[in-house]
Amino acid sequence: MNQNSSETSTRIPSDINNNAMQLTIPTVFLDKAAKAAAKQSKEQDFLQKKQDVKESIANIIAILKIINAEIQYEQDQKTFTVLIQQKKIFEKILSQKQTKEKNSFRTIENEIISQLQNQIKNLEKSMKNKFNLIFKTIESNQTQTQTQTQVQSQNQAEKQSQIQSQIQSQNQAKTYAQIAAVNVEQNNLQQTKQQQKQQEKEQEKEKYREKRLIIQIDKETAEGFDSYILRNKINDKFFTEANINQPVIATATKSFTSQSIILTTMPDFSADFLLQKKTIWEDIFSSKAQNIEKDRK
Repeated sequence: MNQNSSETSTRIPSDINNNAMQLTIPTVFLDKAAKAAAKQSKEQDFLQKKQDVKESIANIIAILKIINAEIQYEQDQKTFTVLIQQKKIFEKILSQKQTKEKNSFRTIENEIISQLQNQIKNLEKSMKNKFNLIFKTIESNQTQTQTQTQVQSQNQAEKQSQIQSQIQSQNQAKTYAQIAAVNVEQNNLQQTKQQQKQQEKEQEKEKYREKRLIIQIDKETAEGFDSYILRNKINDKFFTEANINQPVIATATKSFTSQSIILTTMPDFSADFLLQKKTIWEDIFSSKAQNIEKDRK
């Protein structure tokens, strides 16, 4: 009997504990994998947010460059003041993004809209009284310009005469042919420099015009014009319908005559691009747009 009992006890499976380990080990690995995946997802979210901030900062910097260019060519004092104020606002937003201050950007946006609306109202009031003065000033400036041109021509003639006299006195020993060659060389050099400066100015103006699109509207439509809201509407259209994740329009301003709206693009876009993609944004103006063309002035 004892022998049978002993033999029976040895038939119990010896791998019960091993089976238990086989059931628990995969669960431990699954938990570790889930934690690692969660950590990686958080890191990706953090990197994505960081990248979004960089892109936002880059867009604001690009807008500031466009505003600076507009300031450089703007001659009207009221419009110049508006551009300066817009520059300060975007610089404030840029500073907050760069320093990561946790201020309410919605509050800043409301402040921008309020300031721009007040600025536009003030401009419209001042423009009505200013047009007559501008026309008179243009006539006066034309007269002054003619007078100044005559004086400058006389002064230049006198200077050239003095230079020629000095050259003649310093080169008495030189032959007539040598003196003529020196004068020709100096004149050619001066003309070359003037032509280069003129070409550079024309190139800068052309680059600036390439980014401007003129949309003619009636005065009644212009009275309800809001540059900030219009700019955002067009950029939203490109985002939703063309999947363009960066702003296309930098500024939207009204002309002095209040009969046209001027759209200025960001550095990566142009007026030709706006014309090619006109079907995306032209419904914003509906039938109010009488004519759409590039800046030719």
